[in-house]
Amino acid sequence: MSTSHTDRPDSGAPREHGRPGHDYVARHDELRCLAPGAGPAVFAARANVTFAAPTTRAGVESSVRAFLTTLADDLAAAGCVLVGHIKGTILADGGCLAFHLTSMAGSPGLEGEIPAVVARATLTVNVIVFGVPESELPELATQAWERSRAPGTTSWAR
Repeated sequence: MSTSHTDRPDSGAPREHGRPGHDYVARHDELRCLAPGAGPAVFAARANVTFAAPTTRAGVESSVRAFLTTLADDLAAAGCVLVGHIKGTILADGGCLAFHLTSMAGSPGLEGEIPAVVARATLTVNVIVFGVPESELPELATQAWERSRAPGTTSWAR
């Protein structure tokens, strides 16, 4: 995939994708498998998570990894052809665990620190994918979390 583009409306000079001044429509060859006019499906939500029993940092990290891989599997089954990104955070007692996945076959990435034991947390999730109807994303994402998390309750706000 090329990251430089020559379709600049002003000078026509190549510009690296993602650099300041990215004010044009870039051609992304990886999207050619989509139907003309097919756009991204987007889901973003925040949830309050209360674990049934205080959960260790490793338990929370395991839940997040399971969520990302479960969601990727569910998206693939629903017809996803490209993951723009699946990312989010877990905020707990002043700590932050950021997570991401950028392909259905990729490995989940985790960064940051949360306390050694977590009783409550705030989960933020942002998903951009192609090939799945946007109307299906809320259920896919929330159900993947419910099947993956440590025991407890989750209250979603969208």
